[in-house]
Amino acid sequence: MSEPISAQVAQSGKTFLLFKGIKFIFISYVVSFLMVLILSALVVYTDLPEAFCGPSIKVITFFGAFLSAFLTSRASDGRGWLCGAVSGCANIALLSLLGTAIYGTSVLSASNALGAFYGLLAGGAGGIVGINTKRN
Repeated sequence: MSEPISAQVAQSGKTFLLFKGIKFIFISYVVSFLMVLILSALVVYTDLPEAFCGPSIKVITFFGAFLSAFLTSRASDGRGWLCGAVSGCANIALLSLLGTAIYGTSVLSASNALGAFYGLLAGGAGGIVGINTKRN
């Protein structure tokens, strides 16, 4: 006996959302990269102190998690906070893995765990905003 049609549709919807979520994480990385380019241009061409960069990079990183969660939850059918939290945490986790691959640092660190937690919070907030601003 095969699965009911509703189960097949629900499974294909989850797969579709997974691919959309990956696409939205990539979009948030592009937007974050452009924001970092603007920040670096400001530091180079103005008298903005370099001490401003650390906190600004953290804000840009968590804005990226918020953005990916916002976009993912707008594509979902419900549970925006959950879709957003997963997307935000995945965004930060992938960024941490990329940093580990480039710089050779440890994946299991307090900084990465705290970043994943903040990504979870930023993602949850982005998911709530995204699902509540969804056009019907």
